[in-house]
Amino acid sequence: MSPSVVAAGCVVTRRAESEVLLVHPRGASFQKPLFGIPKGLVDAGESPEDAAVRETLEETGVAVVLRAPLGSVVQKGGRKLVRAWWATVTPAGEAAIDAKGKCRGGDEENDVCGFYPVTQAYEMMVPAQCAFLDRLRDHLGG
Repeated sequence: MSPSVVAAGCVVTRRAESEVLLVHPRGASFQKPLFGIPKGLVDAGESPEDAAVRETLEETGVAVVLRAPLGSVVQKGGRKLVRAWWATVTPAGEAAIDAKGKCRGGDEENDVCGFYPVTQAYEMMVPAQCAFLDRLRDHLGG
């Protein structure tokens, strides 16, 4: 069974790649790891790369620039393919982040948005998306 839904998103880093941007879906449980990367569906006629940048901005208010592809993972029992790119915050995007690393803006889809140390992110994220952190570390050389 191939995935019926394709989403695109960004693994956004800052502070020398020691922190990543995570979001938590509004209304989801905090009892299990459900944080993830900002992502969303690819619109008709839109490239996955453009969708990843657009969705990150819409969900977090943080403007980013893509650096490298991080491949894809399958979620939701094989129904959703999530493609991701490593991205960094643009100078303008820094204004959307407060002193504690939390997002100032974003949309109504998420109730938490902020930067977390990579080691902590592994414990918070949807298990399938942790593969993106592994690939980011491989890409960065450790």
